[in-house]
Amino acid sequence: MLQQISKQKGSVLVFSLIVLSFLLIASLSIATVTVSETKSSVTLERSTVAFQIADSGAEILLEKIYSNTCNGQRLDCLGTCAVRNNKAGIEGTINNGTYRVEFFQIGGTPLNSCSTTTWRVDTESIQSEGVYGNTTRAVKVDVNPF
Repeated sequence: MLQQISKQKGSVLVFSLIVLSFLLIASLSIATVTVSETKSSVTLERSTVAFQIADSGAEILLEKIYSNTCNGQRLDCLGTCAVRNNKAGIEGTINNGTYRVEFFQIGGTPLNSCSTTTWRVDTESIQSEGVYGNTTRAVKVDVNPF
């Protein structure tokens, strides 16, 4: 009878270890899903903010273009202009993010000089890129700068 009691004590220990193992696996699975969802949420937030910055950059430039304050003036009268990869663009910052608006002629050829004075006639579309975190989103808009 003494042997039977000691066997039961050992089976309770094995049963407890099995239950604890299942609980540990379940806890680790829940933690993994939570971390994954958090990363996904952060990525989505950055993407949304980058898109909003790109859209805001386009709106800021369209307002300046249609206000006719830069008639006959150089492209850089619209803001801080820089040429990158042979494309002239107006750059700015909004809420910890940056935007860059590039100008494209008919046929999709980019304007490549900040000193051009014919940009109003030459421009067919603008492309605004917004950057937030390490995420970039772009918006392209056809324009009629007259």
